[in-house]
Amino acid sequence: MHIFPADQLDADIDYFATDAEGHILHIASGGGRLPESVAASQEALLALHQHFLLRPETGAAQLADGADPAEASGAARYARRGMFSFAKIQLHAPTDSQYRLVARPAVPLTVAALPPELALLLRRTQLPGPVAELAQLDSTAIL
Repeated sequence: MHIFPADQLDADIDYFATDAEGHILHIASGGGRLPESVAASQEALLALHQHFLLRPETGAAQLADGADPAEASGAARYARRGMFSFAKIQLHAPTDSQYRLVARPAVPLTVAALPPELALLLRRTQLPGPVAELAQLDSTAIL
């Protein structure tokens, strides 16, 4: 089932992507627009979400400079499972595509470590460059 634009703007939807090096990103949409590859299938999004929340922790989360402590707890949950976690800067501003790094993993997870069917789903949503050094992210770069 497709996630319609009106539903995207009313919710903070956690979605996932991979970068050019195979690292995995967690992105909290904050009422922003989802990439079409994510919006195309609510079922695929739920499968990835379930997998990542049930994954064992791989190491401590490293909070980004200036991370809001209230926001950081959710982001750290994903970072402890190996994902770079980003959050929208301006909540519920659909035309704003800027996100900031909230937490980074001590031990990054790569798409190669995923079951093949989940790796295939994740590879639909990609950041063309590397994520490891990013402090901010423009979601329009995600394909």
